[in-house]
Amino acid sequence: MSDSTQSDVKFEGEEAGTGYASPALDMIASIALILLSVVVMIGSLALPVPADLLTAPGLLPFIVAASLLLMALGLGASAIGRWRQGVRLPILWGRDLGTDLRSIGLAVAIAVYIAALQFLAFRTVFTIGDFRHALTAFEPVTILALAAIMRMSWNGPLWIICTVSVFWTFLLSLVFQHLFNIPLPGSF
Repeated sequence: MSDSTQSDVKFEGEEAGTGYASPALDMIASIALILLSVVVMIGSLALPVPADLLTAPGLLPFIVAASLLLMALGLGASAIGRWRQGVRLPILWGRDLGTDLRSIGLAVAIAVYIAALQFLAFRTVFTIGDFRHALTAFEPVTILALAAIMRMSWNGPLWIICTVSVFWTFLLSLVFQHLFNIPLPGSF
């Protein structure tokens, strides 16, 4: 038997030891999240209610935005508390430029993905035997976007990235179109 004294491995999370961000950066994030939450809550209240409150299409977005608002208020309160305790870190303290550039690249990739689904919309229906499937802009745009995002975060072989992108995209397409009967974005 092995002796497990002080050499036990303890998982503390992916960001163990990184500490807090600067209070100013936490306040900026808190204000942005509060504004986003309020906009989503107002927008969800503006949606029509077809029958009763439980069937309202804005109910889930309202609940999610309200919970985000509470978390953002907690983040803001934490930042104010640390500021009052004398924590005065520079706003970009502890930032890693490589990680920040990857985050910006991810945001740009998602924005391009959403725009491509909006502006490159098409729908082609094909039939194989009794199986009828609609090929929309969702499939090619998602394959490209997923492959690009995977490539930005993982330097694995390109054939694996392409295989995973194609497989999961078509699996999602089949499940949503044929199991849930939900049309995919990128069609009209």
